[in-house]
Amino acid sequence: MADLSLHEAIFSARAIRHLKSDPIPRAELEYLVEAATMAPSAGNMQIWSFVVVTDRAQMRRMADAHREVGRKYIRDGVLADPKLDAERRRIYTGAMHNVEHLDAAGAIIVACLTMPCPDDAGVASGLFGSIYPAVQNMILAARSRGLGTVLITLATDHSPIEAEQATPIREILDLPDGVEAVALIPVGLPERRFLRPRRNPWQGALHWDRWSKRS
Repeated sequence: MADLSLHEAIFSARAIRHLKSDPIPRAELEYLVEAATMAPSAGNMQIWSFVVVTDRAQMRRMADAHREVGRKYIRDGVLADPKLDAERRRIYTGAMHNVEHLDAAGAIIVACLTMPCPDDAGVASGLFGSIYPAVQNMILAARSRGLGTVLITLATDHSPIEAEQATPIREILDLPDGVEAVALIPVGLPERRFLRPRRNPWQGALHWDRWSKRS
């Protein structure tokens, strides 16, 4: 495929929820992980690991765990709110596709912190500020290879209702103590086109010198 510019990757790497189950070459998945590890991290501690899941039975177990959380949090919670505005309803209705079909992807990559996240907000911000740039690198690298992704945090160790799962993701993956799953990234060939993500005008997020001074 033709080289994809960084600009095009950034401006077209939207959440792709409908993914094909075609197998992804091991070399491609390894490239995504290598790209993730090029991200900055607090103190260059590189406190990340990635579990790449391609075994279909294992993916089904993960999908079952995610479905349990997603139905409770999204279907029976967010979407059941009669006051939910149309745009949020559209977004969460789309999210339900992954709730019901997480294992339809070619692979699922689980981003993990290799240090337990403490209650100290200052330390926690450094840990999460290390893993999520790595995840973004992975998303952009996948886009450059024509692969779709979506970032999912439900059913992870920091999901608001993860503790109520019968079989947590960490147990399915056999994560050791001190290692925490913080993101699920299904990866696959997209069933839908890459497009510019829906975003508010960037000018509304820009401030010069102080909050009250806009461009």
